[in-house]
Amino acid sequence: MSESAKASRREENSWVRLRFFSSGYQDLLRPLEAFAVVDEWLDSYKQDRDAGLLELINFVVQCCGCKGVVSREMFDGMQNAEIISTLTKEFNEDSVNYPLCSPGPQWRKFRASVCEFVQVLVRSCQNSFLYDEYLFSALLALLTGLSDSQVRAFRHTSTLIAMKLMTGIVEVAVMVFAQIKTTQRRYDAERSKSAEHRASERLEELQATISELREHQEELSSMMNATFRGVFVHRYRDRVAEIRAVCIEEMGVWLRENPGDFLNDGYLKYLGWTLHDKQGSVRLQCVRALQGLYKEKDLIGRLELFTSRFKERMLCMVLDKDPDVAVEAVQLLLLLQQTEEGLSEEECSHVYPLVFASRRGLASAAGAFLYHKLCSAMSSEPQEADMGSRRAAFFNLLVSFYIQSEFHEHGAYLVDSLWGVAGAELRDWDTMTSLLVQEEGALIELMMCAVRQAAEGHPPVGRAQAKKDKKTQVQDKRRITTHFITLLPQLLAKYSADVEKVTCLLKAPLHFDLETYSSTGRLEKYLDLLLAQVCGIVEKHTESGVLEACARVACALSQDKYTFSGRADLVVSQLLDSLTDRFSSHLNELLQGTADEDEVYSAATALTRIAAFSSAKDLTSWKLFEPCFQLLKSGVESRDIDKELMVPALKCAAFHVLWEKVRAEVKRLKKEVCSFCIVCQSCLSVGQPEIRDQVSVCVILLLTWAISFSLLTPCYLSPSLLSPGEAEGVEEVKMATLQRRRNQLAGYCKLVIYGILDLSTATDGDSLETLSKTKMISPVQSAKTVCLSLQQLFSALAPECVGGGQEFGEIRELAKRLAMSFGIDLHRIRKPLVSLHMDGIRFALREAAEVEQPPNLPFLEILSEFSFKLLRQDRAQLSAFLSAECGSAAPSWPSLRMYQRSLQSGSSKPREDGERSATLSPHSTPAAKRRRTTPQGQQHTYTHITNKEIKV
Repeated sequence: MSESAKASRREENSWVRLRFFSSGYQDLLRPLEAFAVVDEWLDSYKQDRDAGLLELINFVVQCCGCKGVVSREMFDGMQNAEIISTLTKEFNEDSVNYPLCSPGPQWRKFRASVCEFVQVLVRSCQNSFLYDEYLFSALLALLTGLSDSQVRAFRHTSTLIAMKLMTGIVEVAVMVFAQIKTTQRRYDAERSKSAEHRASERLEELQATISELREHQEELSSMMNATFRGVFVHRYRDRVAEIRAVCIEEMGVWLRENPGDFLNDGYLKYLGWTLHDKQGSVRLQCVRALQGLYKEKDLIGRLELFTSRFKERMLCMVLDKDPDVAVEAVQLLLLLQQTEEGLSEEECSHVYPLVFASRRGLASAAGAFLYHKLCSAMSSEPQEADMGSRRAAFFNLLVSFYIQSEFHEHGAYLVDSLWGVAGAELRDWDTMTSLLVQEEGALIELMMCAVRQAAEGHPPVGRAQAKKDKKTQVQDKRRITTHFITLLPQLLAKYSADVEKVTCLLKAPLHFDLETYSSTGRLEKYLDLLLAQVCGIVEKHTESGVLEACARVACALSQDKYTFSGRADLVVSQLLDSLTDRFSSHLNELLQGTADEDEVYSAATALTRIAAFSSAKDLTSWKLFEPCFQLLKSGVESRDIDKELMVPALKCAAFHVLWEKVRAEVKRLKKEVCSFCIVCQSCLSVGQPEIRDQVSVCVILLLTWAISFSLLTPCYLSPSLLSPGEAEGVEEVKMATLQRRRNQLAGYCKLVIYGILDLSTATDGDSLETLSKTKMISPVQSAKTVCLSLQQLFSALAPECVGGGQEFGEIRELAKRLAMSFGIDLHRIRKPLVSLHMDGIRFALREAAEVEQPPNLPFLEILSEFSFKLLRQDRAQLSAFLSAECGSAAPSWPSLRMYQRSLQSGSSKPREDGERSATLSPHSTPAAKRRRTTPQGQQHTYTHITNKEIKV
């Protein structure tokens, strides 16, 4: 092949390789080797450096996404500023989505390819063209000009390429500095030789090499200074976060790779300032850059001034609103903790509470910090101490931290946070149980949390699910079972009098591989010991938590799938027989009202223990419904109510009905259910909240299955179940009361969500305002429910407040927020919104033909808040429907005219003179935001609705 043919083919291949706009960027995305691309381009550059540089410049321009091309005439006759101005004019709106900001994996690959191309280019030229004072000088000058452009694509792309060039030059500068040191050492060694052994030519050669290397070093330093001052200093504070992040990311590389030139206060200050950047992505790169510096022990001493100045900011960043930044900040503080200066206890206290955070990543990072802190505190242990002693010391420190943290109800979060770094320690059941025997009772909850984590792998509530390893879980479950089967009866005996500890310990059998009990005859005696301890604890305690834990264990052991279930069932039945006999022996006296305090107490404790088993075990064979029902009926009729008797009686009766559903005759069961619900309604009127709460739970449970079984209709759900009540007493009591009501409301809402109750029966609109799941069940019915809720609030207004005043304005504000909850897909919500408007129109114009002005007419003003979501054809349909409903009297009603205008324009415009000024437009110029709270001292039945955010 001739030389001209080769040149032509090389030019064609280079153009295919480097152009990308004309073919939709596809050619540049091909998986080409960067070294091969650079080598081929260098060959063309050696033959004609002007043509080669022009090709490289066009490559940069096209990487920006610009359609323009720098011609040879422009290259020869224009300055960089003129070239950039010409390219800017050709950068039209069609090319605004430049490659670096385009989404998708192919464009991320493109970015990586460009960066690799630049780095390989510098390395390939480090011994030649890097010092020719033409190629890189011209390229950096163009990049500096582009980085100052108003076009974001030019600015972003040129900054990225310039920063990568700078990084490559820094790496070359480090190598040149090392070569100078090596050559200088050789020169000094040669010069130190005696005259007869000294090689003059060798000295001259080394001296020439040193001089050449120093010239290279000066040229590199000049290019670095020009790039830093011409690009970095201006772009590290660019208004585009991605550009700032690029600058800070590369700055971290320079500081780490070439600390001799860069690791000083003149450069470190930029990292310190950027810690306060308003964008999380920039702060993230800054923290990662600092991590790279603090990992190098040789650099710690030179960071002392920076650390003292910016440590407070780094401590605050553990609470950064960007979760990724917070995680990296904790990891940075861990590196700070491992330095000689370390962190004080007060400074560490910024990190410790994060082990209880709901975000898994942040909690795990804080767990690693805590683990290393505990390990450093164990450094005082003798090195020759065995593993058991060191583990015991670790648990002592961990328990001490847990106690001092005052988060005693969240041990599962602490264990989950430490699981990644301290999994081996937390699986050390031998050490933990030996500490328990030695009166380390505070360890129990952590140990049970570790047992659950090992056996199930479930995270605490609010934490994301970690990756599960089923094989490891099975192995852990076997080890837990083998270890605890023999020791658990001893631990239960030791802590049987302590409510919290014994409740925790009773969770252990639920995570056992219970088949192990029947694997050998030797272990059956431990089953008997466990059952004996469980029965003893039931007889000893009346706290619901302990009794329910005992019931769960007993019923788990009684499952038919185990060969030993008969023995366990016999023990449990004997216990229940004893409790039932004790309760029955006092029943007549209780019904007649002649029982003394001791008899009431004995019957109440026995019934409480039975009630704990009623939810976990079928107790219908003990026939407790009738005695409990008679006891409830007697208490309601005589008004001599003892909550210690009534609450367990309600629970026993309710669960008797639930268990009996399987085998009972429908007619008899329906009678029992109806009788029980009547008693429940009577109990709701008593003044004791414990009884009312238990009634609420019982009724919700019955509704869950009784409606589908045709035994109960929603009318049995008394409105007082969800009616607001006044909480009296201290603040703690008010909060506890509020939490109970929330739980009851959540149960009621779930009945609606899962279809147990129809949406139309949900008479309390405020309880359903944020239930977005109802839209999935039936969008139309959900919209009708929203309208019904607003109608109820409107109807509850006093006559003088209708159409004006603060209360009416609050309902309009609520309607506006509810309208926003429908979303932005107007085609999807067409039918629900039309149904809502039609229901609202019918309600507003009710009795229109009978009176001069319908009493509900101002409701149209509330309805107008939904008009802006309507499509044009739906507005026309509703206008016709409105005219048909209101008849000839329409023009004389201001509220009606306002609603008509909202249908015509999609917004409710301000009223004409003579209309009430309280009306607001959803699409008019925004006014100052209304306060979400009502003035102090005013209370309305719907205040808590308007104060909530509506979920979209």
